[in-house]
Amino acid sequence: MNPLALAREFFALPDADKDRVHIRRSLHLRGYSVMKNERDWREQIHFGLEGSPGASLLERPNLWPGVLGAAWREQTLSFLDEAGRHGQQLLASLGLPVSGADEPYLLMKMICYHPQPEPDRPRPGVAAHCDWSWITLLYQDDTGGLEQQEADGTRREVSAPISVTIGELAEIYTGGRLRATPHGVVNRSITRQRISIPVFICPPLDAVMRGTRHCFSEAHGHVHRVRNPAEPYAAVSFGESEWRRKGLGQWCWRSSCLG
Repeated sequence: MNPLALAREFFALPDADKDRVHIRRSLHLRGYSVMKNERDWREQIHFGLEGSPGASLLERPNLWPGVLGAAWREQTLSFLDEAGRHGQQLLASLGLPVSGADEPYLLMKMICYHPQPEPDRPRPGVAAHCDWSWITLLYQDDTGGLEQQEADGTRREVSAPISVTIGELAEIYTGGRLRATPHGVVNRSITRQRISIPVFICPPLDAVMRGTRHCFSEAHGHVHRVRNPAEPYAAVSFGESEWRRKGLGQWCWRSSCLG
């Protein structure tokens, strides 16, 4: 099973087939979308675990591209389940809570970063941000363009086919012992799509993050975050915050980013 090949199959579909699973057709914020603006130059599709519906609208079935058949669906879910197991092992090694009997909230995106339309004015595939997760497992092809920002503000390219980033929830829970990893993407190619698959390893939706107080300043420029890093810590209900982030579009603490 090659998850990147599964993603390429989806993005190679005609626009009409992709539109049939557009996120606007879902009440549960899963599905396909296209973003072409000053912060994003990509298309993507969301998938989550499937099981018995829970209390939250975020715990509902995915939209599936029927044209790709049942085998594609089964392989995609199998990959997500495997990534989730690896994620739980990593949480334990980092001293973060493992879900145990509770089902973790897993979200996967298949992302296609488009080639540059104007080589002399490169567009970001996604602007610098931190993930709203415990950790994120990222699977990527060899196109290049993923950059992580170090604590001193320097940026380094990450070319490994599989990498891990620390999310904001881990930073909150550990009081800053683990720092969220700012990262962004610029696909510098003018001919080649860049395919990546982040899998967001999160706590159960009913979890509440309780940790020590901490605050940081944005010393090296603004990075999109759900929580203002300069504010003292406050307890976070993950399910409520995830709904505000996805359902209400409050994906950055700076209101000027949301306009």
